Amino acid sequence: MQFLTRVGLLACLLMPPLASASDEATTALVRTLADIQSVQARFEQTILDAAGDSLQEATGSMMLARGNRFRWQTEQPFEQLAVSDGTTVWVYDRDLEQVIVKPIELDSANTPALLFAGDPGKVAQAFTVRELESDGGLTSWRLSPRSDEALFTELDITFENGAPVHMRMEDALGQQTGIVFRDARINGTVDAAAFLFEPPPGTDVIQQGP
Repeated sequence: MQFLTRVGLLACLLMPPLASASDEATTALVRTLADIQSVQARFEQTILDAAGDSLQEATGSMMLARGNRFRWQTEQPFEQLAVSDGTTVWVYDRDLEQVIVKPIELDSANTPALLFAGDPGKVAQAFTVRELESDGGLTSWRLSPRSDEALFTELDITFENGAPVHMRMEDALGQQTGIVFRDARINGTVDAAAFLFEPPPGTDVIQQGP
């Protein structure tokens, strides 16, 4: 939770039928996501309060792959790392010399990275979807979580020619997290070892969950 609080990344299912317009938007989004088996990119992240004032800016790199695997590494203003091998999540804070180890929560309404790393077919179960705009190779959708327990109230995601270029999340208090993806590479070769984590010697390991 400390990682989610400091970085705002990962903050950080069977529902009634959708209306036909939403059905079309959902189908189009699922098709776009299904074409992505992996994505690697640099990112720039900004967190704004409800008044639009900047609370935090961060930069880093990320790697996501189907099978619920992800590696999200913040480099500035401090070093933090979140890694999942599809079963376990390690959240490592280098400054604190601490790693939190917990089972992965397979709910994309609480872990937006799973839009790219999880099962695209579950999008309709977790969200209602509306297309915001489509202009040439640029397409944006707004996802509204069906669960009242989701960490955010809406998520906007924009793709350019099939690659993610921007994501925006807003929570119930009006705080917004915007992420710009740079130099995104789709379906490139990924190293399975990148989704594993071995705590450095002397790291305090905190186990959460079963």
